[in-house]
Amino acid sequence: MKKVINYMNGRPLRITLAMCCLVLASCSKFLDETPKGSITPQSFYKTANDLQLAETALALQFNLAFNQVTAPYYAGDDIAAKRNGNKIDFSDFDVFNANSSNSRMTSWWNAFYGTIKSANSLLANYNSATEATADQKNNAGGYAYFMRAISYFYLTRTWGEVPMPVDNSINDNRPNAKVADIYTLIVDDLQKAETMLPDHWTGPAKQNGVDVLPTKGSAKALLANVYLTMAGWPLKQANKYALAAAKAKEVIDNKATWGYTLLTNFSDLWKFSNRFNTEAVYACYFNKTTPNATWGNGNMMAPNPYAPDYEEGGWEDGFGEISFFNRFPAGPRKDATYQKDYYVKNDPANVVDWQHTLQKHPYFLKYREDDQYNWSNHKAGDWWSSATSFVIRYSEVLLTYAEAQAMSAGPDANAYLAINQVRQRAGLTPLPEGLSQTDFRNAVVAERGWEFAGEFGIRWFDLVRTETVQQANSLRDAGEVALINHPSDAGHTYYWAPIPFVK
Repeated sequence: MKKVINYMNGRPLRITLAMCCLVLASCSKFLDETPKGSITPQSFYKTANDLQLAETALALQFNLAFNQVTAPYYAGDDIAAKRNGNKIDFSDFDVFNANSSNSRMTSWWNAFYGTIKSANSLLANYNSATEATADQKNNAGGYAYFMRAISYFYLTRTWGEVPMPVDNSINDNRPNAKVADIYTLIVDDLQKAETMLPDHWTGPAKQNGVDVLPTKGSAKALLANVYLTMAGWPLKQANKYALAAAKAKEVIDNKATWGYTLLTNFSDLWKFSNRFNTEAVYACYFNKTTPNATWGNGNMMAPNPYAPDYEEGGWEDGFGEISFFNRFPAGPRKDATYQKDYYVKNDPANVVDWQHTLQKHPYFLKYREDDQYNWSNHKAGDWWSSATSFVIRYSEVLLTYAEAQAMSAGPDANAYLAINQVRQRAGLTPLPEGLSQTDFRNAVVAERGWEFAGEFGIRWFDLVRTETVQQANSLRDAGEVALINHPSDAGHTYYWAPIPFVK
């Protein structure tokens, strides 16, 4: 089958007033001037303000990938969807029946290639900004390398071999690159990014003391995750475990430089009042109330899309898988991950648990935006949110280090310390001492599943790289929709999504 790439239809970069007002409440500070019409290298990339506008546009393009749950990671064992109506495209991944026409995955594909297009344009032109300082140009280039790398990282983990444009030429028949070659580019880009990006940003790219754009620490954390993934399937380059551990340790040892912390309470991560917080190593930020903004100013990580229909008038775009929920250790992390009480027919006095909902599934409480979600502040039209979509959290850095260190040098005291920090916050006891390398690694992967349940494919990517997709689905509860097709860990069937058909 021909693999088609929609590379923004060959259009030049356009930056409009609405486009530049989507991410931050104060993003009007980006707009000392209002660009008109098409922006080309001949008329743009000249000043520091031009670079800042290009950086904003790049952030907005990437945000489109994280403004709602996307279909491919429903293949993980942490999230499912009912099999009717407009939820079929989500459910098709849950039951391993997706095809190239699945509309719910195309937005992710387009958002990442749109980001790559913008990053390539910035990389080709940032050095031409004669009216910008060396640091401003360097930071812009580092940001573009980071964004191109993270986009390809999501693309190849989701679809495997994909087209790999590294310039602005338009070629809809571009051949697919080998996975190994894509990772070579990702690593090279991130190695550049970690030297070129600043430790901190200034101006509107800094909100409540938190860097909105990626920093050197973000690049190092992402590179650690890339190395960890390269050590697993499909590349299975075991020597990358040591590199992953070393890079994650750089972030841990220098966390004060970038201001990273593990928040004391897991529930604080999801409070709207705390949407800029120090656990975010890199995140996508939204503001649904930005005047005159269009798609991209908010996201759908709000109550209605992931609330039950019959009980609360939600859309039921997704809910938690039963077996995964039952294995999830009790404690404050589980309480903050899943909704406990369900209000039937708009009646606050009529409360049931998840087993007595119509769908008989637990629903996610994450991303509800309200500081304390309950029926009194739920609105029937509450589907548009300013919730932060976390891409890399500091807890992931700790767990990446724990796994990589154990797999490269054995589960030593530092590996235990890293995972136990995450477990302690979750209200769990420390891991037992003396675990084998395999048992320790399995414990970390399980911990990652609980820590990042329902978060943009993290669980799914872990199952793929550890070759445990079939194994995880063998635990599927009888209350789930029956699988239509069955993945194989030996043959790696259904490990990659079908390449979308994009007109």
